[in-house]
Amino acid sequence: MNAELFLRYTLELSMILPAALISIIPVLDFQRLKTKYIVIILTVTITTVILSGSALCTVYHLPSNIALIISLPVLFFAYHFCYDILLSKKILCFLNSSMLCGFCTMYSTFVTAPIELGNNERVFRVPSALICLGITFAVGAAFFRTLYKKIPQMLENPTLDKLWIRLIFIPFIMTVISVWMTPVKPENVMVGRLRIVCIVIMLLIPITLWFMCHMMWWIAYHMSETAKLQENLNILKMEEKQYYKTLRYLDETSTLRHDFRHHLLMINKLAEKNEKDKLLEYIRPFIHTTEPSGKKYFENHVLNAVASHYIELAKEQDILIMWGINLPESIPFKESDICSVLGNLLENAIHAVTELPKERRTIHCTITFQREMTFAVHISNEYKGHVTLGKNGLPTASIENHGIGLKSVLNTVERYNGILAIETENGKFDVYLVMYTEDVKKQIPDA
Repeated sequence: MNAELFLRYTLELSMILPAALISIIPVLDFQRLKTKYIVIILTVTITTVILSGSALCTVYHLPSNIALIISLPVLFFAYHFCYDILLSKKILCFLNSSMLCGFCTMYSTFVTAPIELGNNERVFRVPSALICLGITFAVGAAFFRTLYKKIPQMLENPTLDKLWIRLIFIPFIMTVISVWMTPVKPENVMVGRLRIVCIVIMLLIPITLWFMCHMMWWIAYHMSETAKLQENLNILKMEEKQYYKTLRYLDETSTLRHDFRHHLLMINKLAEKNEKDKLLEYIRPFIHTTEPSGKKYFENHVLNAVASHYIELAKEQDILIMWGINLPESIPFKESDICSVLGNLLENAIHAVTELPKERRTIHCTITFQREMTFAVHISNEYKGHVTLGKNGLPTASIENHGIGLKSVLNTVERYNGILAIETENGKFDVYLVMYTEDVKKQIPDA
């Protein structure tokens, strides 16, 4: 094996190193494995590809592009294995690095044309390979802020999820164009002022790409802001709906208490007159039509009205709610906020267990008020299917406006500097939340 030729191929294939960095930087926050394992896997994979590709090209005198094409599936598999992100986003980042490196190789061919004159091998000479590597690292450095800040922000923007599959074609086409425009022989560009003109004009390509990325980021940012405003509007609508539900429960219970008082007065009046027959006739309809009032779950009549409503909803679906309550009649929180939180959580739990067999339709609800400063809730229920939690800790919704209830809960919890945590293990959906009183909030930094 020709050692000098092997070195030249190795240097040329070392373009994989900056290409790997360009594809990895945008997805640093989406690691599937620990950093040390990712470093080991990628180092071994890239080193193996470079050395084996160099050996193959040296023996058979192949262009390095052949080795790159053969190694692309291996490199992408390693990339896919190390990072956990939507496949279309992953392909886009991978092709983006191919596009930039393809441009760098094409540009280097024009820059190093005088050095490559008389080169009969299908690989750069050592100085040209080093210049090509330098240009690639320089372009990577120019795009570093875009790769490290802007693109990750776009990747985290859910409003763009449907666009990534379409955007894939841009870097793919640009890569093909770069390969097609790369001169086969350096003599082809050493014609008059063609080389100088091309070197200057081609600088517009990375500049245009840079502006395109930033324009996309600007559009994505404003789309995200619009989506957030819409989401906040949906949350406000949800809270308003919950508020009016609470008012309705209060009105119903107030009416019942008012009617009940009148019935007691009439019964007392008939009893005082010792009109037994009229008394029995008066109470007979209530005996046949009225069900037992049931257990009083909360000392607070507002919360008790909300709980009673969802208990009735649960009974209609053969759902059992197991309560664990340690709550005084008066708590230093807005009743509307507590009702909204409790209502949304119970509504979600009831909806989840209705898809289960009747024997598994059980919801465990524990509510406590600790040390007169902390309101805590734990609701647990089984569920059917698979739940994926997003970066905000909430389940990701595949249908528009689904999951607004939990976002409303999170919004309320954050107003009290509280904590909302969700766990989905072993087929159980557990929601834990803690909210703090005003005195505690003042002691929390940035409250």
